[in-house]
Amino acid sequence: MSLYGSFEIGKKALTASQMGQSTTGHNIANVDTEGFSRQDLLQAASKPGSDGKGTGVDVTGVQRKHDRFTKQKVVDEQMHVGTWGTRDKILTEAEVIFTDLEGTRLRGALDEFWGAWNSVSTEPESVTMRKALLTKSQELAQNFRAFDTRLSDFNESLNGRIVAELHKINQITREIGMMNKQVEQLEKRALPANDARDRRELLLQQLSEMVEIRSFESKRGTLEVQIANGQNLVHGRENYELKPVKSVDAKGDVRIELESSAAIKADVTDVIKYGVLAELISQRDGNMKQYHDDLNLMVNELAFRINKLHADGTGINGARYSETGSKILKADDIKKPIPFLQSGSFEIKLLDDNKEIEEIFTINLQAGVDTIETVVDKINREAGAYQEIEVNGQVREVLREITPFKAELNAEGSIKLSTGMGKQFIYGEDTTNFKPLMGLNCFFNLSDGARDIEVNQELVADEMKIAAGVDLIPGDNRIALAIAELQTTSTMNDETVSFDEFYNAQITDIGLKVSGAQKGLRSHSQMLEQYEALRDSVSSVNLDEEMTKMVKYQRAYESSAKFLSTVDQMTQTVINM
Repeated sequence: MSLYGSFEIGKKALTASQMGQSTTGHNIANVDTEGFSRQDLLQAASKPGSDGKGTGVDVTGVQRKHDRFTKQKVVDEQMHVGTWGTRDKILTEAEVIFTDLEGTRLRGALDEFWGAWNSVSTEPESVTMRKALLTKSQELAQNFRAFDTRLSDFNESLNGRIVAELHKINQITREIGMMNKQVEQLEKRALPANDARDRRELLLQQLSEMVEIRSFESKRGTLEVQIANGQNLVHGRENYELKPVKSVDAKGDVRIELESSAAIKADVTDVIKYGVLAELISQRDGNMKQYHDDLNLMVNELAFRINKLHADGTGINGARYSETGSKILKADDIKKPIPFLQSGSFEIKLLDDNKEIEEIFTINLQAGVDTIETVVDKINREAGAYQEIEVNGQVREVLREITPFKAELNAEGSIKLSTGMGKQFIYGEDTTNFKPLMGLNCFFNLSDGARDIEVNQELVADEMKIAAGVDLIPGDNRIALAIAELQTTSTMNDETVSFDEFYNAQITDIGLKVSGAQKGLRSHSQMLEQYEALRDSVSSVNLDEEMTKMVKYQRAYESSAKFLSTVDQMTQTVINM
């Protein structure tokens, strides 16, 4: 090889050393960059000359140091960490709601409520005890409403988090599409796209924490990302966004819609199984809905049991001229059999001027048959409220204008019972549940569970109307005692547990689920740390190694420069000969 060929060898050596030093500096600069994979300069001996002698060194590329297996395991495990972490966070927040933030507000309100009924049962004619009962009952109703509000607000916050998560997912898939474009453009020109690939893999890891995905690299070098059913989130340079949709069927809850490349929109809410997004949906539609349903179940059952007993009783000032039931039936329900009605009878007792029982009307009802209209008719027939009149030669039955007792169906769908001729009435035994179902002589009024439960305003206005006994008997405490005993009576879960035990079971259940979520999170976090350590052992930047390389490339550069200087001197000698 000639001296001039040696110049080319020296130039290549300098170039290789420069690129090696540049690559080392790039690694050092990104030592703290998340997702960065260290890069190595690839070198190979140049193609020999025609005389078979070496022609120096060629730089063949800059290689990312990474292990596909461990990186995929990190992506897979990140999905489980996202799932368990979200579960732990949501259940912990729900546990705070159940412990009432300040300790045991609802638990304490329940205890004080039952205690107030016990006090009334010991002194049924005490104004003080009755006023205390009203106060504790209103506090309990307020706590139920507040509990319902907190659960409703929490449910709405989960919907908000789902929308926020969708926004983050769409941002990531949009950026993956942009990275795909960079990778494709660079590699088409035979240029390395190492940094773009690193960024893309980091985005994929972040995405896997949020939603279960499948991914693979296409022949063009683009990263294809799909959800579990195979629908694309990223295809080539295009991304397809997950969109929040609210529907009447979901009662205002957010559902997720994905539009395909063919512009076909599909609900994919139930397709997503793992990750932060799936867990938000699962907790909202699973545990949180169940806890809310359980609250309403307890409130409805508690109110019904108390109302059923209270409706059969009579307060000290319990004699009345009229009452309108608090239950309002929709137009479509008026002609339908009354739900939850039992076959049997209920009594209405007409009083004389001395408030002695003058007459008892017994109305027999049949479950699955009687409607509110037929019940009104039966009451009026039993009370003799009809009279026959002739209209156009035909005999018709109409209500008497003046009658000791009658029932009417109001326009808004409620029942009204009233007396005439100066009479008053009280209620007697009811084996049909008609009175509590229609909101007659009830202690609590409600139509939508815990959301709107309140103490009957008639009792708030006059505490002496609270039914502690029956038939206006002085000192009678049978009703108050029966209601107080409900605290420990098995009434819930097919009459296997009491109200207290049912509520305690909810607190225990959520505590166990929080503990399970924390164990799952710890387990998968440890697995993730192990896979990340394996990945980093291959891909992360080691400063000691990079410093060694820096010195190596520095010495190689100095040697190459010395080589070129020596060749230059030799050339000058030849020229000067």
